[in-house]
Amino acid sequence: MDKKTSIITVFTLLVTSLMVYISSNPASVCARMLGFNKINNSPKQLYRVYLGGKSIGLIKSKQELEEFIDNKQTEIKEKYNVNKVYIPKDLDIIQEITYEQKTLSAEEIYQKIQNIKGAESFTIDGYKIVIHGIEKIIQDEEVKQTEDQTIYVLDKDIFTNSVEKTVKLFVEEEDYENFLNNNQKEIKEEGKIIEDLYIKNNITIKQDRIPTGVKIYQTEEELSKYLLFGTIEDQQTYVVKEGDTIEKISYNNKLSTDEFLIANTQYKTASDLLYPGKEVVLGVIQPQFDTVEETHTVSKKTVHKETIYEDDDTKYAGYEQVKEEGEDGISLVTEKIQYTNGSISSVVAIKDEEKVIKPVVNKVVIRGTKKYTTNTTTNWNVEIPVGVGSWGWPTQVPYTISSYFGYRWGKLHEGIDITGSYGSPIKAVNNGIVVQSGYTGINGNYITIAHSNGYYTVYAHMAQRYKKVGDVVYTNDQIGTMGKTGFATGVHLHFGVYKGMPYYGGFPVNPLQLY
Repeated sequence: MDKKTSIITVFTLLVTSLMVYISSNPASVCARMLGFNKINNSPKQLYRVYLGGKSIGLIKSKQELEEFIDNKQTEIKEKYNVNKVYIPKDLDIIQEITYEQKTLSAEEIYQKIQNIKGAESFTIDGYKIVIHGIEKIIQDEEVKQTEDQTIYVLDKDIFTNSVEKTVKLFVEEEDYENFLNNNQKEIKEEGKIIEDLYIKNNITIKQDRIPTGVKIYQTEEELSKYLLFGTIEDQQTYVVKEGDTIEKISYNNKLSTDEFLIANTQYKTASDLLYPGKEVVLGVIQPQFDTVEETHTVSKKTVHKETIYEDDDTKYAGYEQVKEEGEDGISLVTEKIQYTNGSISSVVAIKDEEKVIKPVVNKVVIRGTKKYTTNTTTNWNVEIPVGVGSWGWPTQVPYTISSYFGYRWGKLHEGIDITGSYGSPIKAVNNGIVVQSGYTGINGNYITIAHSNGYYTVYAHMAQRYKKVGDVVYTNDQIGTMGKTGFATGVHLHFGVYKGMPYYGGFPVNPLQLY
């Protein structure tokens, strides 16, 4: 046998022996090949702990860690009056079969959680409530999507009771109870029936483990305050002085009287007396959900007499002589009125159901139409009527004012909103010249008229405009039709009165002061 043959024979014998050994001791060989000591050649069932998706160690018992965390959190139990505290929501304990032998104690894992996340990561049983946002138009501005609001409570009744308290701020309590108990009285002559009452936002309630680091509402008082004001911070207060009225305090602090009454429930109407030294709340309400009340309302309304003019071209514009005084009428009007958070958001009059109780007799006035050549107050070199007679009303009557001049949500509403039927006539309220006629994203179709004595009037959200810049108009001339163009929640006219050019140095005046 040569040297080469001898080497091959020896190699063959070694391979054969190794194969026999491996077949009879597979676990031992695999363990050695993986680098494990022969003594520790058995895999173990352990638990790997992940915090925020990252491994922080192995433990022998999942239950032991959970019990250790629960036993340690006596402060959390006392603060929230609960019996059990749970692991963080982003802590995962996964069973694992492994040859790795090094494990950590429950206390060591606990300390790692404390160091990385803190005690506020531990959880307790509760409810996660989401008030979903909705699209809203605020004071004729752009449409805004409100943000989702997430609220945490331990007791679901705290939320439901707080919601009910908030809703009752915007709906008369007696009406609310009668609607809830299906006990509303039939309307015989005048009255109101709630046809529907609901929260516009979608609200979801889910039982969940709540991290103790988030705001958890434990009382109805605190949560009701948040649902109304959007904060739990103390609201600004004011000490009543001699001569103060609810209307005066509200306006001076950029509130509507409705907002004042909602924040100060001890007062029922804007005419209630205030006593010097009394403290009142001035917080601007920011409801976290929209309460919608839809009503069928029947009421007597004064039908104000209109002024009918008979033109006399021998007299200059501005000359007026009353031919017949006229007399206001009374009608029984049926309306479908929608309120959002206590304020009128839309009105639809049921014309077929209107009943005349006392006919209106219109005022008749002879007016001059002879024109002056120039009106320097408007800088328009045209013949225009400069005289200012009686102020007319811009819409049909009877009417409903859905939003008054004044502050709401901390912003001044520079005019009044008058509801009516789509396409009904809009009229000039006094003699003047059209200085603006166009369309904007906010006002929609609008017209601005300049009058004598520095007055300007604005008519917005019209469906159609019948006058162009430079046109001369007289009181009661139709200038367009009622609509809902621009950012408008429903069919209405926004009517504004200014001293000076609107938005160019002029300041708003309450239109109702003219009547």
